[in-house]
Amino acid sequence: MKKILGLAAMATVLLGLASGCAKLDEDMQPAIGEHGLRETVQGKWRIERVNNKLCRSGNCTTVMYTGTDQDYFEFKADSAFLQRASAQSSNSVYRDSFRADYSQPNAFVLSNFGWSARFKVMHKDQRSLVLESAYTGSDPSVVFTDTYYLHR
Repeated sequence: MKKILGLAAMATVLLGLASGCAKLDEDMQPAIGEHGLRETVQGKWRIERVNNKLCRSGNCTTVMYTGTDQDYFEFKADSAFLQRASAQSSNSVYRDSFRADYSQPNAFVLSNFGWSARFKVMHKDQRSLVLESAYTGSDPSVVFTDTYYLHR
């Protein structure tokens, strides 16, 4: 009986140690409320790169876009503006504006003309910001995930 209790105690200690090592406190970011998030992202961010991933029934492909000197995402109190080189032509520029809703913790919603996407803050510090947005198209088996790597 003592042997069983000893093994159970050792298993509990090992389980506690293993789960305690899963994430360090410095890896975990506190939730950012609406006003803090708006202040954190507000301003102009240059686009370093964008990873566009498309998954259809478990098969995924990823395309990476590398930002140019003219590419940026600008966030304001209630709106956002995106400018980046167009995929259609090397001389063309893609520009779009969005309404911004910062009411979700660690995320915000950008929308325009019937389209909307939720952007989750994956990383933030004073000079860099990583945003991820996942959404489905008209085909529910297709999931698009866009990850923006931005810097000031």
